[in-house]
Amino acid sequence: MVHQWQTGRIGVLGDYAYIVDTAWRIAQGELMYRDFGLPHSPLTFHVQATLIKVFGFSYGVTAWYCTVVNVGYVLLTYGLVRVSVSGWSGVALCVPLVWLAPHCIYPHPFYDPDVCLLVLLNLNLLQWVATRRVGAVVAFLGGVTTVLPALAKQNVGYPYVVLVVVAVVWWGWLRERWVGGVGEGEREGLEVVGLRWFGAGVAAGVVGTVVWLGLTCGLWNYWRWVFVSASRRLADLTFILETYGNYESWALGGLMVLGWWLWQRKGEGARPFWVATASATLLLGPFVVVSAITWLCGRFFVGFDYPLLSLWVPVMILTLVVGLWQLPSVLSASQPVRTMLPWIAVILTFFSFLSQGHTGSSYGIWALFVLMVAYVVSLFGSDRRQPLVCWGIAIALTLAAFPYVYHNVRLRYVDQTGDALQTAYSGPLRRFTVDSPYLSNFAELLDFVADRIPEAEPVVCVPQEDPFYVMTGRRNPLPMVIFDSTATPFFPEEIVEEAERRRVKWVIVKRVLQIGHLAWEVEGIPEAFSEKYTTVARLSGYDILQRLAPAQADSP
Repeated sequence: MVHQWQTGRIGVLGDYAYIVDTAWRIAQGELMYRDFGLPHSPLTFHVQATLIKVFGFSYGVTAWYCTVVNVGYVLLTYGLVRVSVSGWSGVALCVPLVWLAPHCIYPHPFYDPDVCLLVLLNLNLLQWVATRRVGAVVAFLGGVTTVLPALAKQNVGYPYVVLVVVAVVWWGWLRERWVGGVGEGEREGLEVVGLRWFGAGVAAGVVGTVVWLGLTCGLWNYWRWVFVSASRRLADLTFILETYGNYESWALGGLMVLGWWLWQRKGEGARPFWVATASATLLLGPFVVVSAITWLCGRFFVGFDYPLLSLWVPVMILTLVVGLWQLPSVLSASQPVRTMLPWIAVILTFFSFLSQGHTGSSYGIWALFVLMVAYVVSLFGSDRRQPLVCWGIAIALTLAAFPYVYHNVRLRYVDQTGDALQTAYSGPLRRFTVDSPYLSNFAELLDFVADRIPEAEPVVCVPQEDPFYVMTGRRNPLPMVIFDSTATPFFPEEIVEEAERRRVKWVIVKRVLQIGHLAWEVEGIPEAFSEKYTTVARLSGYDILQRLAPAQADSP
């Protein structure tokens, strides 16, 4: 399994700690947004908290969770690809996901893979309900799952819920009047009754979520962190122009659109050979060129935007144009999921890229890329060249994907310059692998804490790059998880004041960082603590600060 292979090559302490230390707080009874702030939707953290409660903390458990997500991701994608194409064409388009499934690229649990998995699950359920006679309860429960993507990642999940609501309302209630005649949907294979129960489930899921949030963390707290605070991460107009304003992407997209248009020029007779050849060349060309560049100039491109990622915007352009071309027939179509796929894929991709663009946000949503390609190819009908195009795309994409994963291009923000890999061979972190010296430094810290710091005394870690709390069983005394500029909208002085108010006696400042950019994320915080705390020990990768005089403040 590619993910299991990947876990033996690289680990990201900071990202992993962010998930599991947050999950540890939840497992101990703390509530997100009420007891501590976090600008992300809660579901990923609650899933990991549940795993901790059931199995105890273990890196092996989270690693196998990621493997299961990958397998489900590929199978659910195949289920939707088969809505557009059939047989070996569908298999071909899913082959690249062997390497491009989210946790093959990024080895730890995170909300981007979770939200895409839940979108795929819900779309498969919607397809099932819309095309088969199922019980009202089953359809209703399927509709309830529509809200889950919103609880996994807000900038993708909430637009998805809106799109599904619009689709269900149209095909479940309004379309019958448009096409004329109640019951016509059933004669066309569209199960209107099931869609209506699915819609009722969506409404119940939304209401249930609002009630749950209101009764637990509070709706205002949720709004403050998940929308107001998180909005600082959304791309501005300049960033959007950088992502989509590249003229090479538009030129490439234009050539692919031309290839698709040529394929449609059938006329009454057979399509001329040169037309079929030209169209196939224009559609396959970008994939073949990207694959060739990857292998011929791979070492050069590792330090820059990787060639594979340059295909995202052209494929989005192609899908959008094809979708608009088919728009006149969309309103009367009797296949809601197939009709929705290009729009859902393009719109959700756009909202996903608002976070970090295609270079940072695409690792979790390659299924949407595959669905866009499948939709475009499906409009070739029963043409015998369709499987050849699908396999050509699959082979080229796979050849480009392997070096992308092998060189860990998505993880360029992690220090990979160590002389050797370090792997934990015992304890809860068993099998966790990073470049030296981060694991040995962390082990030294854990030994120091066990010997020198009583369990009853609160400890603050800056910048919280290691899974310190879940490994030691301690509680984070501060109302924040990590000192990231988005996750922690407090000034250094405010953080120190809060630490004093909560009688924090010890501060651990990580000096040797695996994620280098955390240094500027925590700029000013170590200095602010140094004004009130004294350095009492200096380990290989950490400074240990202690408040020698008792903090003059009230307890929390």
